[in-house]
Amino acid sequence: MLRETDRFVRFHFPELAIRGAWVHLDETYRALIAGRNYPAAVSRMLGEMASVTALMAGQLKHPGRLTFQMRDPGPISLLVMDCTNTLGLRGTAQWDATFAPQLQNPDFQCLNTYGDEEDTASRLMMTLDAQQFSTPWQSFVPLVGQSLSQAFGHYLTQSEQQPTLLTLAADDSRAAALFLQAMPGADEADADGWNRLTHLFGTLTNHELLQLDPAPLLTRLFPEELISLAPGQALHHAGERNWDKVRNMVRGLGKDEVDAILREHGAVVIHDELSNQEYRFSPDEALALFAADSTEGRQGQTLH
Repeated sequence: MLRETDRFVRFHFPELAIRGAWVHLDETYRALIAGRNYPAAVSRMLGEMASVTALMAGQLKHPGRLTFQMRDPGPISLLVMDCTNTLGLRGTAQWDATFAPQLQNPDFQCLNTYGDEEDTASRLMMTLDAQQFSTPWQSFVPLVGQSLSQAFGHYLTQSEQQPTLLTLAADDSRAAALFLQAMPGADEADADGWNRLTHLFGTLTNHELLQLDPAPLLTRLFPEELISLAPGQALHHAGERNWDKVRNMVRGLGKDEVDAILREHGAVVIHDELSNQEYRFSPDEALALFAADSTEGRQGQTLH
């Protein structure tokens, strides 16, 4: 039975100078897709995006907020996943409704990329907002490959200049990722080590990745290798409500605009796509925000 739910776990092969990481999402993934009515293939890709974002955020040298945005001219036009410095995830997806029947198939090929590094229509943007940066750091790369595993594997290999293996998986309730990377000096530690692990890595099934804890998974996959696992870190859904932020947003619309919205819709409704939260203000609640501002203004006046 799976025990390591909603966890990020590092590990390494001390005799091979090869490191790795494992991610498993359960309740976090289900919270990301709850009430969204995503087709099966969209949910799967969002789960894969959540897994790889958590995997990379967990390995940052300087923890911060890591965001990935994928734009593609294919059936899924946009994927956004955000991970906080405490490994809290939130995200959203947009897809082309004309592909709705095909997207009901969870195995439908969604990425409209063909390994062309010159293709600029499909792009992946990474944003890192960390304390040591005066402004968020951004990196743009083409999407190379026809899956997120291929795209992010290529990205990691190019950005870190080290051989990298990555596989992602998701079904209707779970999502997971497994990552391996050769460290400098791996060839000197064992000239055949990386080739040996690469071959074994290729035998991994999605069922194993989604079902097994890191210890039994790695023992089954690499039975002859010495593996050291670090303590796991908890992952969670960063979907906490922030009423103060939303009230300020409504005030920022101005009373005239809010009045117009109330006349047309009977309420002010704001949906936070990333956090998957809906905020609803009745006419009395919405107008009370401006009444409070008016009262504060009168209290601040000085009579002469």
